[in-house]
Amino acid sequence: MKNSMSSIIVVLAILAGPVGTAAAQTWGKCPKDTRDLVDRADRIMFAKTTAGKMTMTVKKPDQTQTMSMTFWSSGRENMLVRLTEPSRLKGMSTLKVSDNVWYYMPRTDRIVKVGSSMMGDSWMGSHFTNDDLVKETQLYLHYECQARADGKDSVTVTLTPKPSAPVVWGKIVMKIRRADSVPESAQYFSDKGVLKRTMTFDRVQVMDGRTIPTRMTLTVAGKNESTEVVYDKVRFDVVIPARLFTLSGLKM
Repeated sequence: MKNSMSSIIVVLAILAGPVGTAAAQTWGKCPKDTRDLVDRADRIMFAKTTAGKMTMTVKKPDQTQTMSMTFWSSGRENMLVRLTEPSRLKGMSTLKVSDNVWYYMPRTDRIVKVGSSMMGDSWMGSHFTNDDLVKETQLYLHYECQARADGKDSVTVTLTPKPSAPVVWGKIVMKIRRADSVPESAQYFSDKGVLKRTMTFDRVQVMDGRTIPTRMTLTVAGKNESTEVVYDKVRFDVVIPARLFTLSGLKM
């Protein structure tokens, strides 16, 4: 996914301008509280550190593949994902540190750095790409609100990128639960306004004291294909040794 919700710690920025000015009361064409709502939804799965287990199912017309993984993250900069199932892929790992991504192939005991020409390639055979791991967009920093529609239980927000923002999508339409800022869906459009993919969030429950969506499903527009990620266990603000986010940790 070329920018997924994803998925992945944002410190709230203070809008420029003195308190009480019109600029301080709006975010693009919407009230300032829209920015806070989107930011909370954007950070729903993030903490200072996060660790857990998840199951990813990739559905394509010719096959369906399911993989189990353990993962660790520290902020938006560091992430390690290690496959545990199926057995033929056990131990295969991905490490992200800032803008760098490496794979570890246990069968050959090789570490491969992902070059620029490989950033658009599929990650683990899914509809996410290597580039998605690197480009963790902070929505409230890189986008502005163009429209807001308030429903009874949810708010739908249309976002467009700020000038020269380092993003791929020309428009994102998010639906967010009003009560707890849990995202319900996000639609991603090209700069020409063409819908490219949709992420849905459901199975909302409490894990480690947080109310989160435990299933995210990415569907590709115009294709009968999807990638589903289910969080089986998540812990927030846990102690994670820094050595885990190193090339040595990649092989542990």
